[in-house]
Amino acid sequence: MQDRREFLQSLVFAVPALNSLPALRAMAQQTGSGVERFLFGADVYPDIESAEQTQNLLALLEHAHMNVVRVGESSWGNLETGPGQFNFGWLRTFLDELHRRGIWAILGTSTFIPPQWLVAAHPETLIVAEPGLGPTHPMSRHSPCLNHPLYREACRRYIQALATEFHDHPAVIGWQLDNEIEFMDQVVCYNPACDHAWRQWLERTYHTPEEFNRRLELVDWGMKIQSFDDVPQPRYGMESARNNVHEALPALSLAEYHFRRDTILDFLAEQAAILRKNGVSQWILTDWNPVWTAVADEPAAQSIMSIAGLNYYQPSVDNAESWNDSPWQLDMHRSCYQKRRFIVTETRFGVMGGTTMWDPAPSKAQFHMWDLQLAAFGAAGMLYWSGNRWRGGHWPQWGGLLDWSGRPEPDTEWAVELGQFFDTWGRTLLTNPVNARVVAYTDFDSRTALDIYPPIPHSRTVFTEAFAALHRLGIGVDTINARDATKLENLKKYEMLLLPAAIALDDVAVVEAIRQFVEQGGTLVVTPFTGYTNRDGILRGDGFAANLAKLTGGLVRTIRWTGSPKNGEKQQLNVRWNSAAITGTSPVGLDGYIEFLEIQEPETRVIATFASDQPIVDGKPAATIRAVSRGQVIKLAFWPADSSFLTLIEKTTRLAHPLLAAPLPEGVLAVPRTDNSVFLMNGTSKPLPFGLKHPAKDRISGHSIEAARKLAPYEVLWLEA
Repeated sequence: MQDRREFLQSLVFAVPALNSLPALRAMAQQTGSGVERFLFGADVYPDIESAEQTQNLLALLEHAHMNVVRVGESSWGNLETGPGQFNFGWLRTFLDELHRRGIWAILGTSTFIPPQWLVAAHPETLIVAEPGLGPTHPMSRHSPCLNHPLYREACRRYIQALATEFHDHPAVIGWQLDNEIEFMDQVVCYNPACDHAWRQWLERTYHTPEEFNRRLELVDWGMKIQSFDDVPQPRYGMESARNNVHEALPALSLAEYHFRRDTILDFLAEQAAILRKNGVSQWILTDWNPVWTAVADEPAAQSIMSIAGLNYYQPSVDNAESWNDSPWQLDMHRSCYQKRRFIVTETRFGVMGGTTMWDPAPSKAQFHMWDLQLAAFGAAGMLYWSGNRWRGGHWPQWGGLLDWSGRPEPDTEWAVELGQFFDTWGRTLLTNPVNARVVAYTDFDSRTALDIYPPIPHSRTVFTEAFAALHRLGIGVDTINARDATKLENLKKYEMLLLPAAIALDDVAVVEAIRQFVEQGGTLVVTPFTGYTNRDGILRGDGFAANLAKLTGGLVRTIRWTGSPKNGEKQQLNVRWNSAAITGTSPVGLDGYIEFLEIQEPETRVIATFASDQPIVDGKPAATIRAVSRGQVIKLAFWPADSSFLTLIEKTTRLAHPLLAAPLPEGVLAVPRTDNSVFLMNGTSKPLPFGLKHPAKDRISGHSIEAARKLAPYEVLWLEA
């Protein structure tokens, strides 16, 4: 019993790494964007190859005009063969060879897959997926509990040795922390270490049980607590579906999202602090993922990272959801550290798969479109996963530049062509970044609150489609989080601020900065689902978006989901437009989801009303516009099922790209660059029409493009305006 008490007392966050964030942020700002050549390469694993195979691989990379590799990202067990027993020789030999060939390296800390000697000796460090059950399998990726002190101590020892050995190696230009760690914010770990850290986090966050009761409204249903020891992590309840732990108590699940976020960021901050303390001056990144609950744009992440890395895998079949998702993910990772660029740390080459191939290999046109899309959205570097092919481990059927015998795959020459393109146009891409004139407010708090409290099942549609719509107009978009949005100087860089489903917008300082932005001439666009909750997930009691009412001129008094006409049970709910900018009728999307607007401020003009067979809906405001000093505020009480949102933005602002004659069709995205050029990308297998105001030259092919024609399937144009 005494040993258990001492063990539990030791279960704390390993070091106060977050206290080092100001120093880390300063270092990140100094080292983040010194890439003056487009980085093109692959992830390589020399520890699973012979010396001859490694030489052949490097020769192939040179043939493909590649200048960078990622190495060591999953090699902890091959570098530390026993506690404190390091085998760095093979890695130093490889890095020396890279330097001789003029190839750079991003070196990984590889903490996501621990050595088997560590987890075999200490199975208590592993994640416990369900209360009362045993630990996860030690050979699985991300198997250790991030809060376990023995695991954290092993990570510290290994990273310190790695940094000491390679901090000044001339081939190393960057360091990657862990690997795809954002997936861990989906995992509830019931290891005693996590349970203990959870209760410590509750006390740091809510201070007292009384504050916890008040902030989570636990008087509801008589759920008030007396002690934080009474608050277990979320788990399945009697009424919750087996696959949805969040149904048990949503507010608690939202809190646990924040706990896992802070655990992840503390883990990364500790690694960064160790690297810096041991002489690392190169830039630091991690390979974030395109997930809804992304933590990449969190303030703490901004302090740690020099530049954003992103693993991005496109599907090889037509997928409208993926097409709508890609703009916000790429825009956010490009802009979250204010570098105007990001690095694609992994993207696919060939098929995707595990023990089976489960996504087909792309055609040449599709493959080129994938890579050019990433470059168009601001990638300053791109690495394929992987260079050499795995024959064992977790992913033996995943595609690579080489086949299983070590020879180039038949489609490797496609990568060679792209390498030639980046050699020719890389500097132009770097010196003429995305021209973003719109900024969209989003952060972890709003995204997770929308995940836990979606007003309707497909609430995310508003968020994703808003970004895609702007790109159909050729408008560049940055994102901004709550902390940065409190500073007017950050907003003043843009002409329009979009609040897309910002459900947890609840910061007084942010609202004040938005007010000043509008008064000084900016355009504010507010979509449904904005301002419904506070950051603890508690629904507002003074009206939805009440904190924005002085700007929008109206209050969302209540909301309705009127029902879908799909099954013939309801009539289609429509909207009548009545303004100089837009007229006609639009169908209401989201299966008839609407907000009831109560106009409160004078000079608020109703520019659309609902047309319904329901008297309580018919004639109610569906969209408003209001002049505020030198600026304007547009408020939508619905989300259109047609392209009227694009038309509204096109007609009420001057943001659409001057080369485009009309909004692009669904399936086509456009990204403007600061030299007035614009990328057009067809992400589908179908030819799609587009129109230009005049013919333009395509930089990729060198051809003149007529003013009206169709984009071929997966075609990409880079047009000079």
